Amino acid sequence: MQARIAIFIAIAVIAAIVLLGLGVRRTEFAPDWLVAPLAAPRTSGELVVLTLRGPTTTQLLVKATGQESDAQTGFEHDLATMFANELGIAIRFRVMPSYAKLLQQLESNRGHIAAAGLSPTPELRQKFAFGPAYKTTQYQLIYRTADKRPRSIGEIGGRTLAVIAETPAHDIARDLTGSTPSLILEVLRHEATADDLLKALDAKRADMALVDTYGFAVAKRLHPDLSAAFNVGQEAKVAWAFSSAADFDLQQSAARFFEKIRANGSLNRLMDRYYGHINRIQPIDAEVLLEKMQTELPKLKPFFHEAQQLTGIDWRILAAVGYQESHWNALATSPTGVRGLMMLTEETADRMKVQNRLDAKQSIVGGAKYIALLRDTVPARIQEPDRTWLALAAYNQGYGHLEDARILTARMGLNADSWLDVRKAYPKLRDPEVFETVKHGYCRGDEAVQFVENVRNYTDILNRLEKPFESELGGDSRLDEAAQLHEKRRAKR
Repeated sequence: MQARIAIFIAIAVIAAIVLLGLGVRRTEFAPDWLVAPLAAPRTSGELVVLTLRGPTTTQLLVKATGQESDAQTGFEHDLATMFANELGIAIRFRVMPSYAKLLQQLESNRGHIAAAGLSPTPELRQKFAFGPAYKTTQYQLIYRTADKRPRSIGEIGGRTLAVIAETPAHDIARDLTGSTPSLILEVLRHEATADDLLKALDAKRADMALVDTYGFAVAKRLHPDLSAAFNVGQEAKVAWAFSSAADFDLQQSAARFFEKIRANGSLNRLMDRYYGHINRIQPIDAEVLLEKMQTELPKLKPFFHEAQQLTGIDWRILAAVGYQESHWNALATSPTGVRGLMMLTEETADRMKVQNRLDAKQSIVGGAKYIALLRDTVPARIQEPDRTWLALAAYNQGYGHLEDARILTARMGLNADSWLDVRKAYPKLRDPEVFETVKHGYCRGDEAVQFVENVRNYTDILNRLEKPFESELGGDSRLDEAAQLHEKRRAKR
């Protein structure tokens, strides 16, 4: 009898274990030995992507209630989603708590690819296959601007350097302690993010931090008192890593996918959405402007004068826009596809009948005509100079986002016809709680503000040092006629 009871209990225990295993084997908590082998995406109909939480990878959008939604965003998230759509299969993201955990899960075949800003180092190449590189990154030494800026590795001794545990930055920091023994490392937990590193500097728990260029570029607007001192280590390529569960077909599909999105501009557009502000918005540098006014502006001035004749916009404002966009470099080209002195998109160039964006005259005239078009679109009741500043904000981020910003300004009880008030609303278009309530959605509104304010500052400098066009021509009546013609055209619209 006792033997029968023991056998019954054993069977019950085994059954419970089996049922429990079946219940958890597909969850995030299942041990590796219990998880079914991951099938190839074309077999299972699902692409499993391992990633990390962060603004450059993937993050949850926030609802108006303040709670996180199921919707995700981020460069790596959007890029992987584009790939899954190209394959015609579903996608499932597994967000890992740390860099080390992500590599462990990839090695255990718990995902097909890791899309998390990985660099194919020799050590990682021994374990994983990598796809084509789609961007480059570089670690930077970040410090508090109020402190003395270190100029080289030799000047960081005796200070505290913050890094995240078991990351490439941690490896770099270990090497630095070899050449600089007095360097003190503040190692944050594995789950920490770039923003946690910057918060450690703000709170003075560390003197410096190692952060990659994209992570700092995205986060620095929240940490205005921090700056990059210099680059550390070598520039590295970024690519997806494949687990052994990713068959050769998936790797080949990824190669064709990246070739396609490079050719059709999709990769550049995605880069511009998340990182375009890194190179296009720079702080005022009056010293460089004064130098270029001597070396570059004289040969460009006739083109700006012609643009004023055509549009009625003061040539010095147009010159300020050109300097903000390209530092008056006629051959300027962005990775995102905007080109020329006025950094025109291909669509805008076609609209303004610009045949060669790299021709200085065509770019200046085309940009001026586009600014005039936007200025004419602004409601007629709005007076100068607000009309022009609002038009320039639209030049930078699009007219639809200008309208959204003006709606937000009115909601705030401010004057939607005043640039000084509208610029207070623009940055809110980055906030999910706000941009989901307006027609045109997300916008890098803070960049529009920075753009206009820079142009205003450059214009002030040019106004002080450069004469108006009509003065140089002795009051040429053609200018008055051009301005009147421009006003007539605007009145008819």
